[in-house]
Amino acid sequence: MGRVADPKLAAVWRRRVERQAGSGLSVAEYCGRERISTASFYAWKRRLRIRRAAAGKQVQHQVSKGRALTGGFVQVPLTVNAAIEVCFMDGTTMRVPTDHLSATLKLLRTSQSGEAFDD
Repeated sequence: MGRVADPKLAAVWRRRVERQAGSGLSVAEYCGRERISTASFYAWKRRLRIRRAAAGKQVQHQVSKGRALTGGFVQVPLTVNAAIEVCFMDGTTMRVPTDHLSATLKLLRTSQSGEAFDD
């Protein structure tokens, strides 16, 4: 079993990975601008992906044990400046910044009920 990373350091790297993904820059370009090692960037990106997968397995286990909330959702705490990542059964992934959460929830509720979309 590997070391447990400092949660604050993990949060710093999570933000870096998210910023790079939204920057339109290659990893090499982004790391050069931020003056960070590409090896460290890829190592942290992998580490964070593994953590996310492990957390997803835990949520799936809770759902299979009947601990999910109504509608199959599991309540998770949010942090400031965070994004929610929704993974659908068909493999589609949607990242939603928390400042757009209410609009996204309205969209999901509307699409689930089959009603027409309205602005």
